[in-house]
Amino acid sequence: MKVIGPICGGFMSQRIGWRWIFFVITIGGALVALGTFIFLRETNPVLILERKAHKLRQETGNQNLRSALETSISGRHLLILSLKRPFKLLFISPIVLSLSVLMGINYAYLYLCFTTFPIVFQEVYGFSEGISGLAYLGLGIGSMVGLAIIGKFSDRIVVNMTKKNGVRKPEYRLPLMIIAHLFIPIGLFWYGWSADKHAHWYRPFETLSLLWIPCGSDILDGG
Repeated sequence: MKVIGPICGGFMSQRIGWRWIFFVITIGGALVALGTFIFLRETNPVLILERKAHKLRQETGNQNLRSALETSISGRHLLILSLKRPFKLLFISPIVLSLSVLMGINYAYLYLCFTTFPIVFQEVYGFSEGISGLAYLGLGIGSMVGLAIIGKFSDRIVVNMTKKNGVRKPEYRLPLMIIAHLFIPIGLFWYGWSADKHAHWYRPFETLSLLWIPCGSDILDGG
């Protein structure tokens, strides 16, 4: 959707005006929200068992029936715990903090590149507003390449390193991600240089694929 959305938005802005981009997003969000309330079922085991216990209490009259997952924690306390947990993970776990900073920097670079698309592809190469949106296809290609590479080799590396060291660790998925992140400075330099020198339009498009390869690897390795 990160690729399809901007492409559609570019052609919509060119043909029917930029306001309709927000109208379509609002309409789509409303339809999805409505469908969620109608069709999605509850999957939280705490709520499911509590509802079953409540139904049994009504049917049997036995008020001592309780859910095995029932807790005495109040909603306010549960909300505070839920808000504290991500901050504890961020500041207490060095690996979580390191990866969060890395991902923040990566996506800052990438989304800053998005702001340059109209300048590079419309002013430098003379593309129309709609056609310039096709530059996002490079991001999609890079993301798919990153996913394919990591999906093929990541598990093999984990298995080999586990056999070698005798223990399985999540850190064994990092080597390929480290290599993939080398494409970011290369891609940024290539993108800026090719646009500045007015190289063929395919050159900056090609570098966008390089820039998005690490994000494809982060999506899979982050899981």
